[in-house]
Amino acid sequence: MRVLLIGAGGQLGSDLVKALAHEDLVALTHSDIEVCDPASVRVALQTHTPQVVINTAAFHRVDDCEREPERAFAVNVHGARNLALACKEQGCALLHMSTDYVFDGRKGSAYDESDVPCPINAYGISKLAGEFFIRYLLDRYYIVRTSGLYGVAGSSGKGGNFVELMLRLAREGKEIKVVNDQTLTPTYTVDLAQALAQLIRTERY
Repeated sequence: MRVLLIGAGGQLGSDLVKALAHEDLVALTHSDIEVCDPASVRVALQTHTPQVVINTAAFHRVDDCEREPERAFAVNVHGARNLALACKEQGCALLHMSTDYVFDGRKGSAYDESDVPCPINAYGISKLAGEFFIRYLLDRYYIVRTSGLYGVAGSSGKGGNFVELMLRLAREGKEIKVVNDQTLTPTYTVDLAQALAQLIRTERY
């Protein structure tokens, strides 16, 4: 299966490169493709003719999304739409990474696929809007909502991963301040990458 991976240099993307090593993988970084540019997306898909596109590209720094909603929408909404349109033209499937931030957190228990989204910030709104474009434009797609990613590569946009940050601050004897009003499931990117590699084989769109 030819798989086009967008965001290969990221925290999840770097582990997907390893998990998909047995596939005919085309691994692209931000320097290879700009999801905000429809022409860049179209050329990439026409050039590589994938059967499945995996999109891990996102503007995901929550506070920055509040300050720069236009950028959040450019990447998370219009970028998703550009990919969906190009996938439709090429007749390939799309696996799109989304987030638990599409929910408001008020349920009081774990969320599942049947729960109605209700985002409460610009990041969550932008990711949900991107989901809707994909659902509207494509028949063959996977939308994977995940939370609390941590991996060996660390998050380039957040300066590493949470676990390593806490260990470093503890070693340095610095005061540690973290939010205490969030409940989530920390997700190891190696485990997630292996699950995604299996998912694209199922055709359970």
